[in-house]
Amino acid sequence: MNPTDISALPLRDIHLPGAVGWWPPAFGWWLVAALLLASGVAYGVLYYRDRHRRAALRALKRVRSGLEQGAEPVASLQRVSTLLRRFAMTTAQAAAEREPLVTIGGDEVAGLIGERWLKYLDSRWQRDAFTRGAGRLLLAAPYARPDSVNRLQALELTALCAEWLKTEHGSRPRLGPRRRNLRPPAVPAVSGGS
Repeated sequence: MNPTDISALPLRDIHLPGAVGWWPPAFGWWLVAALLLASGVAYGVLYYRDRHRRAALRALKRVRSGLEQGAEPVASLQRVSTLLRRFAMTTAQAAAEREPLVTIGGDEVAGLIGERWLKYLDSRWQRDAFTRGAGRLLLAAPYARPDSVNRLQALELTALCAEWLKTEHGSRPRLGPRRRNLRPPAVPAVSGGS
C-alpha cells in the first residue's frame, strides 16, 4: 500500500445528518402560535359582546329599507322605539352585571319615559340629538295616528338611531344617585396638644 494513495484507504463516505423533523417546533413558533391563539380568543370575545349591536343594526336597516319602500312611518317608528328600548335594556343589564355599583340596570332603563328616556339616550354618547334634535320624534311618533308623521323625519330619526347604535358602549351611562363613592371618608388629622 502506497502511503500517498488516499483512494486505497478504507474510509467511509461523508455522512449527512438526517432530515430535520417538524416536531417539536422551535421556541419562536410556540410564541407565534400563542399570539395567534390569544388574538383569536380576544376577537371572539369582542365579536360575541357586540352581537346585540349587530342584531339591532340589522333590524334598524330592515325598518329603514321598509320606510324607503313606502312603509307607514308611524308603524316603522314604533318598531324603532321598541328596538332602541330593547337594545338599551340589554346593554344596560350587561353593564350592570360587569359594574354593579356604577351603572344602571336594564330594569331601570325599562322604566324611563318621556324626557328622561331621551336624556338617557343622549347621556350614552354625550350629544343632545335626542333631547333637542330629531330624536324628539321618539316621544310622540310611536303613539301618533297613521299618516301623521312625515316620512323624511322618520328616515332622519332612523339615521340618528343607527348612528347612536354604532357609537353606544354598554358600560357608559352613569346616571343619578346610583353612583357610589367606594373610598372611605377622609378622617381629619387630630393634632396632639400639650
